[in-house]
Amino acid sequence: MRKTTAALAAAGALALVVTFSQSAAAEGHGRGWYGVWANGVNVRDINEAGCFESPSASTCPVIGQINSWDEVLVYCQIPGQTVGGNPYWVMVSPRGWDKYGIMSSYYIENSTDWIDGVPGGNGCVI
Repeated sequence: MRKTTAALAAAGALALVVTFSQSAAAEGHGRGWYGVWANGVNVRDINEAGCFESPSASTCPVIGQINSWDEVLVYCQIPGQTVGGNPYWVMVSPRGWDKYGIMSSYYIENSTDWIDGVPGGNGCVI
């Protein structure tokens, strides 16, 4: 019984460490993995004409959707159409996708609109 309890405690501690290391960027400290707080969030084609210069629902066609249990790797952020009071959009690669796109920063789990440490428009390289 003690061995089982000790093993479960060790496994729990390891899971806690892994969880914190995967979501460390959720505190808004640079490029990294961020959670998404809503379901059915559109990821859009940043390569479409006009999308990079002025990201919006009308200039960037949808290439897929992600949900609240998904994470995205955030590369950079640029101003665009305001969504939910947030004027920034982020270039992302959703976990498990082999492509990248752009989405409204409004749906990123972060305490502010601008994600500290994530490069702005000059840091976005396509």
